[in-house]
Amino acid sequence: MDRRRFLTGVGTGVAVGIAGCLDGDGGDDGPDRPFPDAEWRDEDGLDVAALSESHVESLVDAGGVTLFSTAETTHDGDAEPTPWLPSQEYESVYDLENGRQYVRQELTEAESTDVAELYVADGEALVRQRIGDETQYGRQPVDRPADYLEEAMRAEVVTGIRVEGETTSGEAEYEGLNLWNPTSDGEGEVRGEPTARFTADAFEGDRSVPETVETASATVHVYESGVVPRLEQSWAGEHDGREATVDVDIDYRDPGATVSEPDWVEAAREETSA
Repeated sequence: MDRRRFLTGVGTGVAVGIAGCLDGDGGDDGPDRPFPDAEWRDEDGLDVAALSESHVESLVDAGGVTLFSTAETTHDGDAEPTPWLPSQEYESVYDLENGRQYVRQELTEAESTDVAELYVADGEALVRQRIGDETQYGRQPVDRPADYLEEAMRAEVVTGIRVEGETTSGEAEYEGLNLWNPTSDGEGEVRGEPTARFTADAFEGDRSVPETVETASATVHVYESGVVPRLEQSWAGEHDGREATVDVDIDYRDPGATVSEPDWVEAAREETSA
């Protein structure tokens, strides 16, 4: 795996340079089920297709969003396994009203600074990459259809929820919450807003890291509107002949987010002007 590969499925939209609560009816026989009549519910489980649609449409209607992800990874032994996903942060902000996008990736356990950033606005993409004491800039024009940013956002904001792929036979397949067994686990709260919480303890998919999943768990929060503000996933098992763990948390924040010009943009333009 390339050292700079992001969380699986994250970064679909990065095309330039870088990559209250309602009482449930569970009674005494099970946990309460907040928002029991929500279309994204499937009794005690989730209708992943309906949830994906409500999640995407709500965020698009809001005009923007921030996707913030972290991956914390550990492995036995000193040498890094192959392939490997290093611990990292990933932030991707969409601003549909102003036609702007900002992306940041940082390797959080690197020995020195390792951060890459992308800013797209007004027909150009600017990149800043900082590794150790060195900073490099990149710049190139961007010619994209008017609806490109919205389509990129639609693709990325289902990360971890519903990721569309294709089998070798050409049939559509979906990898996300459908690979888990999310079950209602009562009420929760994210950023002061009540949620329906779902937990899972079984994962039926294949992963590249760890390559053998021995134990797995997940927690999903859903607002009544059908937006998933937080998704936490954990996998542990054998990888490259040793034990490894991968914990991935995904937050969808700031509906209606706007993107301001980063403070490094002027330097990027000066460094890349010919």
